Amino acid sequence: MNDLIRQAIAAEADERVDSRTVLANLHKARKAKPFGMIIGVAALTVAAAAAAVVIPTTIKKTEAAPPANAPASAAQNVLLIGTDDDRRADAIVLARFETDGSASIISLPRDIHAGTGQDRLSGLFKDDPRKLTAAVEELTGTKVDHYAAVAMSEFGRVATAVGGIDVCLNNYVMDEYSGAHFMAGKNTLVGEQALQFLRQRHGLPEGDLDRVKRQQAFLSSFAAKITKDKAPELLQLLERSIEFDEGWDLLQFATRFQGPVKVRSATLPVGEEVQRDGIRVYAPDPDRSKRFVEDQFGGGGATETGCVN
Repeated sequence: MNDLIRQAIAAEADERVDSRTVLANLHKARKAKPFGMIIGVAALTVAAAAAAVVIPTTIKKTEAAPPANAPASAAQNVLLIGTDDDRRADAIVLARFETDGSASIISLPRDIHAGTGQDRLSGLFKDDPRKLTAAVEELTGTKVDHYAAVAMSEFGRVATAVGGIDVCLNNYVMDEYSGAHFMAGKNTLVGEQALQFLRQRHGLPEGDLDRVKRQQAFLSSFAAKITKDKAPELLQLLERSIEFDEGWDLLQFATRFQGPVKVRSATLPVGEEVQRDGIRVYAPDPDRSKRFVEDQFGGGGATETGCVN
């Protein structure tokens, strides 16, 4: 697969890419990690990307493109996960990708209580990805078609690769736990700053809920910066750190994306914060959650924009 990637990038540089040849080679490499569309999907797992993908941007479009690559006819619901060093789900996003490439994303606070004892959504992925998808389906009333996960630690390099991520903060921030130190107003994040921005929750008025909104702000800014020129470098950064379910036809999924993705973002409402076996968690509110997701994915509801805490 690495040789295939290098060939595709080199061919793009020479403007010699033949879509039929590249797609045929990718189909032969199905058991390896497909690299194109997953760039954007993985980035979304930390609310840091749009599914602007390598295949639609690096393949030279021709009239001879095979019919199998016609745009998908149905929306897909994808669970996107950003993991920490212990494979806990540090960021959880339920995304609905429409056939035109637009996306509605709903961030799920990682500390929602799941099941009994101390179980939270954040701990289910490490045990078994299917446990997390099942819990999300039960909570939201929405079928999860596929999942993709990527390590949160990758996104310092990703932010640098696109020339920095622009975000807006309501207030001056200095946090000793995450190392975050930002001025009020516009900030351009590169390297370690991106991780500090995404990880901070201490000192924020709404704690982890404010951190979720930061992830969404990061996403929106990153989505606008994905370009044809940046795609190969992002590919090289993320290709080895992505995990996804085996049944996903990523080549077909990729056909719906033709450039930077329009993203609508919101946060799943939660119940009150409670103590469960000595751990503070958010009580789930399935009825409210199901109505919220149906409204958001149906085109209603508000999108969260502007400066964040």
